[in-house]
Amino acid sequence: MLIEEFRRRIDGLREEISSRGAGAFLISKCCNFSWVTFGARSHITLNSTEGEASVLVTLDRVYIITNNIEKQRIQEVEFHEELLGEFGFLEYNWFETYGEKRLIDNLLKGKLLSDTGRYDSEYVDLTEMRTVLSVYEIETYRALGRDCDDIFSSIIPGLKRNMTELEVQGLFYEAMSKRDIEPILTLVFSEDSSLSYRHNLSRNVKLDRRGFVSICARRRGLIVSSSRSFMFEPVEEISLQHERNCFVDAVAIDSSKPGERLSNVFEKLVEAYEHVGRGGEWKLHHQGGVAGYLPREVHGNLKSDFILKRGNAVAWNPTIRGTKSEDTVLIGDFGDSNISFPQTSSWPELKYEFDGSTVRRPAILLVDKV
Repeated sequence: MLIEEFRRRIDGLREEISSRGAGAFLISKCCNFSWVTFGARSHITLNSTEGEASVLVTLDRVYIITNNIEKQRIQEVEFHEELLGEFGFLEYNWFETYGEKRLIDNLLKGKLLSDTGRYDSEYVDLTEMRTVLSVYEIETYRALGRDCDDIFSSIIPGLKRNMTELEVQGLFYEAMSKRDIEPILTLVFSEDSSLSYRHNLSRNVKLDRRGFVSICARRRGLIVSSSRSFMFEPVEEISLQHERNCFVDAVAIDSSKPGERLSNVFEKLVEAYEHVGRGGEWKLHHQGGVAGYLPREVHGNLKSDFILKRGNAVAWNPTIRGTKSEDTVLIGDFGDSNISFPQTSSWPELKYEFDGSTVRRPAILLVDKV
């Protein structure tokens, strides 16, 4: 199954090569490297956008080009065993200024395509191809989403109001590391931070009466975005606001269907804000969009011309000052489509009905103060 999916992916890249009259396609962005290899990592630091290895696709071969520092690890650790035979591995010395280019020049016949534009190549955007997930990727994504939901459900009930944002961030770092998850983003919002900032970089500030945690969690290249909210004492006004916030998110999720233009979904999201009496709130924070090998592959806005397809994923994240709703959801008829808030979750839920369909959103968790 996996090898067949891989070969279809390579065939799609070869169609690009042929249609553009080129001889090869060089793939160097970390997100695209993981996509084309079904999860291999080329980065060293978590914030890398271009890695220490590239994939070179020609009309008859597929190569991994990397330096002598990384070759052994990438070959032994990063690749599915059944895919190893599909690649040739080429190595240059780390101190060669143009080592990668030398190897490419030895193989290239004709024009070079790339996802970066390096070496005067013709740039090709792979977003459309990268964001339609295969069966294998969807299962990988589901497993990651379940783990993220488990992490929220195991950590947040044990929080104390005198803990700091940094302490809580550390708990999430530890839990993700134990599950082989890369913490691309972990934002912990205390009550003070939730009222002050839409993107709070965790600080040495106590949680106080309530807050929420947002994560972007990566495994095998795929990134789950998800948030969970909590409070240490019931506040009806905040609970009602959270429900309104979740309604906006639910409208966006329900509207995200194959064939729908992203801008049309965004318009419905804006209308949902107006419906709950918070018109204009969307202007204060980006609202999310298409997810996958980047936290947001395509941001939703009133001019987004991206057409949603079966196999895409979206992660909308509407906010109202002090509250947020966010999960990663598959587009299409995939059964339980909510990757990061699966039906098996133990987290309390809110339900919203839309013409026969039901959208589940996480409620605020009331944490025991003792």
